Amino acid sequence: MPKIGLQLYTLRDDLKKDYDGVVREVAKMGYEGIEIGGGWGEPTAELKSLLTETQLKVAGVGYSLEDLETRAGEAAAYAQALQSPFIITFWLQEPLRNSREACLRTAERFNRVGEQLKANGIQYLYHIHGYEFQDYGGQTGMDLIMAHTDPAYFNIEPDTYWVEHGGANALEFVQKYADRVLAIHMKDYIDKPEMHDIEVGDGAIEMAGIIRALKGKNVQWYIVEQERYHRPPIESAAICYQNLKRLLEENG
Repeated sequence: MPKIGLQLYTLRDDLKKDYDGVVREVAKMGYEGIEIGGGWGEPTAELKSLLTETQLKVAGVGYSLEDLETRAGEAAAYAQALQSPFIITFWLQEPLRNSREACLRTAERFNRVGEQLKANGIQYLYHIHGYEFQDYGGQTGMDLIMAHTDPAYFNIEPDTYWVEHGGANALEFVQKYADRVLAIHMKDYIDKPEMHDIEVGDGAIEMAGIIRALKGKNVQWYIVEQERYHRPPIESAAICYQNLKRLLEENG
């Protein structure tokens, strides 16, 4: 059964005031894990202690492609120390994805990094951000990247909101690449064109269908992330957990 995690960026302002207290609240909500930024060297004793206390898993740690190309071993060691299954690249600079040729070169780089990480026991994911759906001669940037990467070394973490923001349909995209979705950001919006965030399952995206499309596939983590709010972020995070838990029970 896939687990439910929270991308801590959801609570970024609260974390600045009381990191440990907020993480404890996340655990109390029922979340099984958190997604965090990566680090170098040994994770702090404080972080390890907090994870032990709360029994939260680390669902993934984030690094740029450029850092991974020069420090993949160090990044993998950090992830392993936190027992994270994934290293995730959350963003690509424009020159890495602004043409067909750029996407093909980036796919090659993804493969090389993914092979290095796999040799160190870590799976490599890319978080989709919407700009990958630019059309280049009849194929989107995302389709080019997927066609030219090896699933043994490289897979994806779609973000349902950003897939739709990029002009694609989140359900159709997930159906197309279901076998390569190892984690997914479940992020919802009210309606177009503004696409203001709302709690998972209360908006326009077909979340139940996405869960059904991934049932029996390779997804390990459903990750809540929210960037804009109609209520206090900590309250939104709690509602998202309850909504997603219900959706998984009904459709997973």
